[in-house]
Amino acid sequence: MPDAHRKSDMPLDGQIAPRSRPRAGLVLAAVSAAFLVGGLALAAGARLVGTQSVIDGGYWALGIAVAAAIALWAGMRPRSTVSPVFGALAIATDTISAAFFLALAGGIFALGHDGLAVAIGLGAGCLLMQLVVAPGLAASGARSLPQFLAARYPGRATGIMCALVTVVSMLLLLAAELMAAGLVGARLLGVDFPAAAVVSACAVLACFIVRGATSAPWANGVLFPTMLLAVLVPLVVLSVQWYGIPIPQFAYGHALGQVQGLEETLLEQELADPVVMKPMLTAFVTLTPANFLGIVLGLAAGVAVLPSMLPAQLTAVPASEARRAALWGLIFAAALLTLMPAIAAYAKLSLIQLLADRTPIADLPAWIFTYGKLGLVEICGRAATDAAAAAQACAALPDAGAALRLQDISISPDIIVLALPEIAGLAPVMLGLLAAVALAVAITTASGPLSAIVGALGVDEPAAIDNPRPQVSRLASYGLAGAALVVATMAALSRAVTILDLATYALVIAAVGLFPAVLAALWWKRANAYGAAGAMLMGLGVALLYFVGTHYFAVPFAEASSVLANGGTEAFEYFVELKDAWRAAPAGPAKDAAWTALDAYARGIAPWWGIVETAIALLALPAGLLTLVVVSLVTPAPRVAATVP
Repeated sequence: MPDAHRKSDMPLDGQIAPRSRPRAGLVLAAVSAAFLVGGLALAAGARLVGTQSVIDGGYWALGIAVAAAIALWAGMRPRSTVSPVFGALAIATDTISAAFFLALAGGIFALGHDGLAVAIGLGAGCLLMQLVVAPGLAASGARSLPQFLAARYPGRATGIMCALVTVVSMLLLLAAELMAAGLVGARLLGVDFPAAAVVSACAVLACFIVRGATSAPWANGVLFPTMLLAVLVPLVVLSVQWYGIPIPQFAYGHALGQVQGLEETLLEQELADPVVMKPMLTAFVTLTPANFLGIVLGLAAGVAVLPSMLPAQLTAVPASEARRAALWGLIFAAALLTLMPAIAAYAKLSLIQLLADRTPIADLPAWIFTYGKLGLVEICGRAATDAAAAAQACAALPDAGAALRLQDISISPDIIVLALPEIAGLAPVMLGLLAAVALAVAITTASGPLSAIVGALGVDEPAAIDNPRPQVSRLASYGLAGAALVVATMAALSRAVTILDLATYALVIAAVGLFPAVLAALWWKRANAYGAAGAMLMGLGVALLYFVGTHYFAVPFAEASSVLANGGTEAFEYFVELKDAWRAAPAGPAKDAAWTALDAYARGIAPWWGIVETAIALLALPAGLLTLVVVSLVTPAPRVAATVP
């Protein structure tokens, strides 16, 4: 664990050492110009080459090149600071990251109103950071969250628990970033997702080596303007073409009205199953109000204490600058987050318009089959690789109709942002630039989780002046980063959940494990190391137990917690009937089918009081806070009240 008492570390006295301020504006302008010039060059080259696959590969190379250039620049400016506005750009970039940048609109597309919980949670997290965490953390003089907690809660137990929570949450976030990068690579290069994800992981490791674990965290912020423009330009074009309004946040209200009307049309014409349809404007169709609140709470607390982001202009700077940076970060993040519902509405409108028009399968747009070849679009239960395969799959259905129905088509929510230019029929250059920006963001922001993991395990400062063996520490950090990438890549390749779910759960783990200890460190003098360690253990334990139990051991989990099971006594009685049927079934296919039915039903009733995994903060956060208070009160008070202003 990092030693909080080294001479090179800053004490908790608010003394801030001056550091260099590089010309971040020039870097931002250079990055923006690189995307613009590269995009124009590739667009011009498309007319000469004539092969779009080659041009798409050029966009992929552009994204990698920009990420490498940022890594090189950041590595040359270790521990430097910038103005609060540029620090805010880094906060907004790391808060949204490539995972939410690509997947958030897809969540709203799939869940409608309920998908707004993620956007609200991210915005609330920036606000919570600005009001609660940023001023105190900056005044402490600590350079990282583990260092801050080590100084406030001295002792091995707290350090171990902080490292464990950080590693688990950042591995999940890193896996989500690799899934985003792999998705972009698969689309642009036309390769399988596993190959694209592995190549992306190698690029992340190379950039981390160039950049180092102690590079300038603000460097990520130079990508935010291009992130904003990459989605804003297509949305403005569509808004003007469809409604004559150049502001997407205002124009998409018209799209929502059209979507609502078309949803009613699909139901009237029996082109949609009421069970499958999730109306965009109807609240709490998929999520209960409690689950909606739980997701918002978990994301807000997770963003406020996110280990991969807090060094970005919030540590070792004056408290006033940290407060301003967090406030500007909220404004920048809100500017991008408010565009996500518009993307979802335009994509949904384009899709259901095809269904309402009874478009023949042979006349479906090319983007459906492009992503179908990647396994991201299915028609009638099979990958939509081409029109013939889709028609054959639909013909095999016992209830096949003359027209394609809503329940016949399944689109991965992960592709909605990436496919927006194609869905709307815009120029290929818009897809290429959007994909290149998303790839650069994924490779660049992945350095945050990697640095947090390396720092939590105590090898984050290979070049420190008090380090007698800097080369050994540097190699150790590279080895840890490589090992973390292997684990994260394996998780990404499994694709057990969507990018949005994985990124959300990463922030929820950080929230339930770290937020109670950070909150008490800033605002309660009586909190001690025993209470902090207990809170971390309780929060992390409840979250992991709940996730593993409901996902992989649903039957024993539901049986062990039948009193808390979703559905009440009647639901559990039917569970017992299914279990008896499984026991009585003869070995072979019949027993396997009985187990499949039992496990599927158990997954539905296993959640306590119907709380979904991503809303576990409703249970784990209060449990962690209660544990911290009780343990701190029954154990000796801290010897020194190491509070921060």
